[in-house]
Amino acid sequence: MRIDAAGIALTFVSSLIGCYTQQASVASNPAAPRVVVDAGALAGRVDSSGLLVFKGIPYAAPPVGDLRWRAPQPPANWDGVRPAQMLGHNCMQLQPYGDIDPFTAGISEDCLYLNVTTPSTSGRRPVMVWIHGGGFFAGFGGEERHDGSVLARKGIVVVTFNYRLGPFGFLAHPALSRETPTYGSGNYGLLDQVAALQWVQRNIGRFGGDPARVTIFGESAGSMSVSALLASPLAKGLFRGAIMESGIAAGPVIPRRDSAEATGVRIAAALGVDGIDVTAARLRALNADSLLAATARVAGGPAQPILWPTIEGNLLRQPVDSAILRGEANVVPIIIGSNADEPQSFFGAPSRAMARLITLHGTPAWLYQFTRVGDDSVSRARGAYHSAEITFVFGRSQPLQASAGHTSYDAMLADAMSDYWAAFATSGNPNGPPAQGKWPRWPAYDRVNEQYMELGPQLAAKRQLRQALYDSLDARARARGEVRP
Repeated sequence: MRIDAAGIALTFVSSLIGCYTQQASVASNPAAPRVVVDAGALAGRVDSSGLLVFKGIPYAAPPVGDLRWRAPQPPANWDGVRPAQMLGHNCMQLQPYGDIDPFTAGISEDCLYLNVTTPSTSGRRPVMVWIHGGGFFAGFGGEERHDGSVLARKGIVVVTFNYRLGPFGFLAHPALSRETPTYGSGNYGLLDQVAALQWVQRNIGRFGGDPARVTIFGESAGSMSVSALLASPLAKGLFRGAIMESGIAAGPVIPRRDSAEATGVRIAAALGVDGIDVTAARLRALNADSLLAATARVAGGPAQPILWPTIEGNLLRQPVDSAILRGEANVVPIIIGSNADEPQSFFGAPSRAMARLITLHGTPAWLYQFTRVGDDSVSRARGAYHSAEITFVFGRSQPLQASAGHTSYDAMLADAMSDYWAAFATSGNPNGPPAQGKWPRWPAYDRVNEQYMELGPQLAAKRQLRQALYDSLDARARARGEVRP
């Protein structure tokens, strides 16, 4: 972002106004729910349905200045009661997608904040931690479609959070790797995710959550992140279940260190910082807006992914599929699936392969395909598109986007999917309460029966999901060196 005196003054005044507004709200409402976390006291709010909502909680120090492109550090302690009623800044990004607007809360490199929605601060409830999608270059935890109210009313403590994106979260470069020669650079956004889960382990009990019953779930890049955390030794013990919606961090899209560093060199060169011998300090001096713009130019457009999680030897030591096959992963029960009209080579077949890999270890997996399509002609042509399931997972009976259309069964599907997801978080099985006896039984996947659940106009257990196509796609993936059991 371009910085000038007027801009600094406007930002400072806006910050003061927001701070005073929140503090006045807290002072005028002594009944605002309060929680003491390890960095200080927080004051949230009670929503219209009686849920307790805490927003903008710092889970790490601002990754600015010399902390840009470093592992997240603990947040500073604060005195008094910190207002937690507004979203924190979202991470630096452009706006390539019409359904993701990050600018209402503002964008900044100071963006490592999380949000908690809970029925009560007492008790020990299951916890669901959402990792948002957006191609690793867009999105934020506090999007309206990620509202955890319905899941919270079903007995879940819901956590959403931001993590560094684009070049701030996933840039690898020789200059940065020289600072950590054993492991290399990149994956700062995934390190943020680990830090958020560590915060949950330390603090979620104070919000009525059970740190021994944490389920991580995400869509697209968020789902890829979930799979990366399965494979990461740094995430060991931080969750007991995982839900992956349309995305696995495996295959040729996940680069190794040399390839990732070459991409970083190209991005730096686009800003006149040429060669592999530049200093990390020179990279950290780059203007944030210029860095975003240069990354988009090198990628060929703002919606073109170019920076991904990297196999760099620390957080990710090997591809996810290899880690699971070798028994070197955090193998936990999973729900996994895709949407009917996504590219099946990238989402569908890899989901089945992940279910097979997990069950090789005797751990249960539940496979699904989402088939809901709006009734109008535009929606029918669009099909069950990428990301279409998100609002239903969160129990919203009507998608936010008018372009998603309507169906007569939307409310049923939203209630069922949020029940299945909540049941899995509660007991490690989507057939437990609150789904038990209310919805059709979802059979666990096994290689013999090849069972999966169709989630759409009907809730139905079926067999052999696109078996001939997936078998063919698996054969091609094996030829590229991927693991497809």
